[in-house]
Amino acid sequence: MNKLFRVSLKVKILGLVIFLLLLVLSLVTFMVAYMDSNEDEQNAEDLALQTSKTLSYMPVVQESFKSNSPTEDLNAVAEQIRDEVEASTIKILTRDGVMYGYAGESSPDENEDKQRYSALVFGSNYVLQTQADDHNILKAISPIMIDYGEYRKVEGTVSVEFNMKQIHKKIIRDIKKLILASASVFIVGIAGSVLLARSIRKDTLGLEPFEISALYRERNAILQSVKEGMIAFDHIGTITMMNFSARQLLGLPGNMEGKNIYNYISSKELLDVVNSEESLTNKELVYRDRPVIINSSPIIEEGRHTGTVVSFRDKTEIKQMVDALSEVRQHSEDLRAQAHEFTSKLYVILGMIQLGKYEEAIKLIQEETHTQEQVSEMFFRNINDEKVQAILLGKFAKASEKKITFTIEEGSSLHPLPSHIRLSPLIVMLGNVINNAFEAVADQKVKHVTFFVTDLGKDIVFEIADSGPGMPQALQEQIFQKGFSMKGNNRGYGLANVKEEVERLSGSMEISSQTQEGTIFTIILPKQLEMEE
Repeated sequence: MNKLFRVSLKVKILGLVIFLLLLVLSLVTFMVAYMDSNEDEQNAEDLALQTSKTLSYMPVVQESFKSNSPTEDLNAVAEQIRDEVEASTIKILTRDGVMYGYAGESSPDENEDKQRYSALVFGSNYVLQTQADDHNILKAISPIMIDYGEYRKVEGTVSVEFNMKQIHKKIIRDIKKLILASASVFIVGIAGSVLLARSIRKDTLGLEPFEISALYRERNAILQSVKEGMIAFDHIGTITMMNFSARQLLGLPGNMEGKNIYNYISSKELLDVVNSEESLTNKELVYRDRPVIINSSPIIEEGRHTGTVVSFRDKTEIKQMVDALSEVRQHSEDLRAQAHEFTSKLYVILGMIQLGKYEEAIKLIQEETHTQEQVSEMFFRNINDEKVQAILLGKFAKASEKKITFTIEEGSSLHPLPSHIRLSPLIVMLGNVINNAFEAVADQKVKHVTFFVTDLGKDIVFEIADSGPGMPQALQEQIFQKGFSMKGNNRGYGLANVKEEVERLSGSMEISSQTQEGTIFTIILPKQLEMEE
């Protein structure tokens, strides 16, 4: 089936040009013919009306009707004017229908008196189309007004008739000329399309479009199927090939082929790789705060270094896998806490029922229902983002298990988050900060953690406050460093990951803490990234 569509470029261009020419020329011919036919008919109507009016005011006609006696001159005048305007018939009639003058060969019209009614009664000029002898006739009728000094009176009418066949013949002649001109344009267009196809085929080295597209798809598929970034340079640093992964890793714009790498990359370590005439394997360097593993292979031709092929791998992919596993573990922990909490309450209710304490069981169920209704109402009324709802529900269960009062402040409101704020960074940011708040109040008499969110304005603001012991100013400057923790070894990565995710979303963090007065973490995220703006 595909072979049927693999026609040559010449056939495609020729087919397209023929189709467009036929379409455009047909429309133009039809429109011009339509307007021309209307114009010819209008001209015929104007000519007939003007002729009848002119005859009605001619002195010989006026004198004949004043003396009430026709003359032979009327027939001669009518015949002369009929020949000049190429009319089919001219009739000069009195009010009573008496023929004073006649020129032509058409037979009398039975509806003549009805057609002359408006001219005789109202003294008006008008044009109409009628039939006579099975022919379509264009007829103009004008009244003959006689001035008797004290008054004027309509004494008769002048009728000028044109046979519509003659008008149509003229229209057909004009259409034939238009069709001939369109055919000439059509032939010239076909010749031009053939020459254009030959010129394009010459520029493409004789390859047909489907052959060129197949070569391009194969090359592009090979480059894009490689997940590693691939980039090739010549000996002066001009980029000859680059795939999508390389553009992402290096942060380069599209269409880099033919441009010099030195104008876009300032990293000395990376430029040393480009200039190196030795192969490099799994060399690790940091580019734009991102660890990258590089492999390079120089292109040597006749003992000369003519270029380099470099591949890149992002080391953070492994880190992302670890973060994903941590997210799953965090979800599992929250779900376990929620299940444990509700299981404990169900056992208590079951024990009360078995002991016959039905009122106490009902009261406990009502209290739990009321609590859940309050939580659900707060969530679904003010917080309308499903991702944040899911995170907070899990934290509520965990807080209940640890006997921590976890509340949402009045005035909190949140619409669905923008698409660039996904679930994964939300879990890292909110999950870690809330967990830290739970740990901070674990040994306090008052175990209270509050959550506040608002998206008024251009930013989204999350605020988590706890009633913990707080921290001195010196520690506030170190808690975001990787590996720093006051809770033991192999800790200190949570807040560092939070800071990394916040910065990745172009946001900022603030911390306010005083000894014995608790700590407030504030996360500010813009609704729209700068690149999107």
